Amino acid sequence: MFELALYGGAFNPPHAGHAQVMIQASFQARRVLVAPSFRHPYGKRMVDYEVRLKWLEAIVERVQPLCDAQVHASRVEQVVARDVEGPIYSYTLLAHLADSLALDGKRIALAVGQDVADLLPTFYRGEELLERFSILCMEETIHVRSTLVRERLALGKPLPSDWMAPGLNPLNYDLYATHGNRHAN
Repeated sequence: MFELALYGGAFNPPHAGHAQVMIQASFQARRVLVAPSFRHPYGKRMVDYEVRLKWLEAIVERVQPLCDAQVHASRVEQVVARDVEGPIYSYTLLAHLADSLALDGKRIALAVGQDVADLLPTFYRGEELLERFSILCMEETIHVRSTLVRERLALGKPLPSDWMAPGLNPLNYDLYATHGNRHAN
């Protein structure tokens, strides 16, 4: 059991797959932090940070009863951004958490899907990240991506109900339909 699992991402928009990862991570950590990107490493254009954070708070509230551990939507990336120029990287977030909580890095797990796990060696300080911290590779059980959600909405097509994150009002997704895919990379 990990002391802490960090689940970070753009969450642009969050979807049912994200909610499923939150639940799965709660079975393997005492606490789960869900951290929306404040300054994305790849310069992704995203809906306003505060909006995405509020969405994640609503989702966490709905999934918490299904979780074994406390799950929190976290401002950790915003906090780290105060002292860091440029993008915020996974290694930087994990190091901040390890230092501020006085935890051995191996007690902290970065929760990722297999698609991201395969890329970790190419991340900023990827080899150090893999040596210093644990990785919690989550099985994808709901096959949806934020890009697919944005593309479908930009075309004016409705979302399948099983793609929508619990706690997220369908009207929240209308932001993407109204503005098209301009929030994409």
